[in-house]
Amino acid sequence: MPDEEVAGGVVILSPLPSPATAAERGARDGMRRLIRALRSERIVHAHIRLPAGRGGTLRRRDTGASVSSAIDRLARKCAGAADRIAVVAEEGAADAAVLGAMTDWRVRSLVLLSPRLGAAAKAALAEWREVPVFSVASSEDRPALRDLADVYLASRHPGGDVKVLEGAGRGSRMLHYWARAYPGREPLESSIAGWLRGELCSATRPSEVSFVTEDGWQIFGNLSLPAPAESAAPGVILLHSGRSDRNIFCNLERLLARAGFAVLNLDWRGRGKSINKGRYLEMSREERANGKLDARAAIDFLTSQPRVDSGRVGLVGVIHGAEHAVRGSIGDERVKALALLTGYVPVSAEETAYVTSGRAHVMYVTSDGHKQVTETMRRLYEATPDKLTRLIVYKGGAIGYQLFELDDRLEPAIVEWLGEGMPR
Repeated sequence: MPDEEVAGGVVILSPLPSPATAAERGARDGMRRLIRALRSERIVHAHIRLPAGRGGTLRRRDTGASVSSAIDRLARKCAGAADRIAVVAEEGAADAAVLGAMTDWRVRSLVLLSPRLGAAAKAALAEWREVPVFSVASSEDRPALRDLADVYLASRHPGGDVKVLEGAGRGSRMLHYWARAYPGREPLESSIAGWLRGELCSATRPSEVSFVTEDGWQIFGNLSLPAPAESAAPGVILLHSGRSDRNIFCNLERLLARAGFAVLNLDWRGRGKSINKGRYLEMSREERANGKLDARAAIDFLTSQPRVDSGRVGLVGVIHGAEHAVRGSIGDERVKALALLTGYVPVSAEETAYVTSGRAHVMYVTSDGHKQVTETMRRLYEATPDKLTRLIVYKGGAIGYQLFELDDRLEPAIVEWLGEGMPR
């Protein structure tokens, strides 16, 4: 198929076949069905068989090299979609496939058929939160059901899915069974291939960009733009704290891009790569406060991009980043939502009037260990008539990005709230 039509690539991992039994013939038919379905979705593939080790799982040292090699080969075939790779693994191949694929940034999604997973693979999937997993198992296959449930509960990725069949066998045999048992329903392989195409096509790789503020700072950041669609996408700007840089938002950046937002994750003045006029700790208090100009320039830059709705912009800020988000957006009708994490306190009546006016929806996130900040945020929340304003208070003294580690549901909650505040 022409390069420009390729949606992505899929590495399929299977154990070596058993002798030519009826079950193996069913597995081969199921695999042929899956490969045809992938081709119909314009997804290229590589199918590799690996020898089983003890307990039916595959040798990890062999699989890691095989997965990496297969991904490299597929990436060359995928041209413009070279960073859109998925892995499909069945039965004992699942454990080694997860551990072999998790270190490759090009892998965007996983499909596990009757998975057999060890503790290390499950722990890896729990940490690998930006990658959705589609798991399929049959009800009589208790080990696979157990592993499937563990993966689903640990992942919490909004794009993940689970399908449980009855009496369907294991691995690719389930596709053969489904076709025979339900000839009038959508083929299982079509459901899998369609899900893979949706995940691969929604995946965006950020590009590094830069722009200049009105006072001469060159600001660097990651820009993720959605695929062309019927309507322009809302934009979100991420503003880190004074003790970090854009890298702290890597996971939130991916979640927002996957949800269809245009995302600008920047290093504001003095941090990360944005140091053409000095470093943060060397700057005067006045110069640091002018980080609001970075937020203002970021709004102009993001709304000038193709496929971005200039009338629907949200900002997420942490501590000083929250201050820049508010002070850089006062009076800007393009800004519809502000998510402010810990440490934000208004310093003027103008700021207070802005965040309580309802002109922009506001989400406040804090910890009760910071009493003054929490009390201030609560008063602002209670003074706002807007129904979409939110207040989340955690126990303890966590600040900034520590909240993401404290509650792995917070980042998805921010994404969902921004979607409500800036609906399509």
